[in-house]
Amino acid sequence: MSSSIINSMVQQLPGGVIVLNSHCKIVYVNKFICRYSELPERELLGKSFFSTFPEVPKAWFNRKIEAVLTQQTPEQISWQQRLYLLKFPRQTVQEHAQRYMAQNCTLMPLRDPNSGELHLCLWIQDVSEQVRYHAQLLFTQQQLKLHERQDSLTGLMNRTFWQQQLTLEIARAERYERPLALLLFNIDRFKAFNDQYSHQQGDMVLQAFAKMIAALLRDNDLFARFAGAEFALILPDTPLVGAIEVANRMKKQLAQQVLLAQHPKLHLTMSIGISVYETATLADALIQQAEQALYQAKCAGRDQTSVYTLAAKAG
Repeated sequence: MSSSIINSMVQQLPGGVIVLNSHCKIVYVNKFICRYSELPERELLGKSFFSTFPEVPKAWFNRKIEAVLTQQTPEQISWQQRLYLLKFPRQTVQEHAQRYMAQNCTLMPLRDPNSGELHLCLWIQDVSEQVRYHAQLLFTQQQLKLHERQDSLTGLMNRTFWQQQLTLEIARAERYERPLALLLFNIDRFKAFNDQYSHQQGDMVLQAFAKMIAALLRDNDLFARFAGAEFALILPDTPLVGAIEVANRMKKQLAQQVLLAQHPKLHLTMSIGISVYETATLADALIQQAEQALYQAKCAGRDQTSVYTLAAKAG
């Protein structure tokens, strides 16, 4: 095959080809390089690679060149190592997309058959679409993970994920001998509200209620929608007195806040059950204790806070 045919083929390749001599001068480029650098061939040939493409870190790239030429083996620089080697703009850029072409770059040693001089060939592939697809895939995976642990209505943790976190918090409290409190609470007579105002308005109340409670909490408190209008809260490093303070703060805020603008006179209350971690208590047992306390609060007429005690259980 003649050299003219090979040259014609290289010129039409859907990727960039640059050949550098031993002094890092450009001795060959194909049309791809001219198009994306926006420089004609005559302004590229004979020029220093580093002055033509100043975005390439010189010391780092020289180490790459030395390794390829010394070992006489190709080396690839993937987009995951470095998003791009040459700062080529993408011809079509979608909103929020990377402005510059993502690239895989292969460095290959070439020896001139006449002079024996070693050259370096750069083969540059546009992998922007691959990178975009990869980013979309990661985003989708993240959304799926979020969906697995998040309540779709309120955006809070769901029950399953929250219970996993409770097990971890109990282990931490056990190990470091730190206090831990758990609150279960719900909006009183919420079914009656739904029946009177509609489930759609009920969902709006749950969303507003979740947002209101979340605003009162610390960053390390773990808040979840437990079921229906019932919510759960883990308070790390919190003794009983602190848990009662949080409960009172929540009840006071609910009494003062309008959850639905279209019903400014709507008055809702909440019942709260509290349990406190004791050594060797399992997660399920701690939840059951809070449920027992919540039941006691409802039996006491609702709009109450009840603390789990062995006496309450016996009663």
